[in-house]
Order: sequence, then C-alpha cells, then structure tokens
Amino acid sequence: MVHEGEFVVELKDLDDMDLLTALVMGEAEGEPILGKIAVAWVVKNRIKDKRWPDMWQEVMLQPKQFSCFNSTLLRADILKHDWRNPVWKECKYAAFGVYTHYIRDVTNGANHYHATWLKPPPRWAEGHDPVITIGGHRFYKL
Repeated sequence: MVHEGEFVVELKDLDDMDLLTALVMGEAEGEPILGKIAVAWVVKNRIKDKRWPDMWQEVMLQPKQFSCFNSTLLRADILKHDWRNPVWKECKYAAFGVYTHYIRDVTNGANHYHATWLKPPPRWAEGHDPVITIGGHRFYKL
C-alpha cells in the first residue's frame, strides 16, 4: 500500500503494465536502457519458469523478491505516470517492450539479479557465475 497524497494505492490493484513499469523504475531507474530491459526480462523469465507463478502480478509481488516493493523501501513516485520524465519514459518503454515480447531477452534467460555494489553478494548467488553484467546489476540464470 502506498499513500499518494490523499489517495491510497494498493499494488495488487495495478494492472501488469503499470506494475512492471513501477518495478523497472524502482529497481533500475539509474541504469542504462539495456539495464532497464534486463530487469523486466527477469520477471518474464520467471513467469516462463515452472518454479514461479505464471502471472505477472504474482511474480512481481512475491515477498522479498523485488526490493522496490518491500514496504520499507516502496516509494510513491515510482507509481506516477510522468510523460515529461525521460527516465519514466525509458522504464515504460522497457516494460512495454518486454511485456509484448517486442524486445528480445538480453539476459540469456536470467531469473535473478543483484546490484554489483552489494557486498557480500546475496547468499543465493554464491557458487554461481553471472550470465551477464549490465550497468550496476549482475544477472544469473539459476
């Protein structure tokens, strides 16, 4: 739940595209466009994997999976539609392109990622080599 002025926004009430755009904004707003696309592809790759739900929203809102949706880190600004903001437009483009399969998978099937600055890396990454590093994220296919 996010308080946006006098409005309360429930993440589960957002459609898949708005939620994916918010996720890309929250996870990769400072990344190059390829990094934004890669983050969106991690969600899609999870949907295609039998270990995760096959619904966009269910994958994105799983607890402790995408830090931008953790209640202590959730920012109302990632939910705003701001066509004047070039960063938001890039995030929307990345989300739309991946959602519609207009943009190919740049991650080689990655279903996990973490920030390169994270020291130590997450426990799940131990013993695994990233398939690609884009911007400030390392992507893994586990």
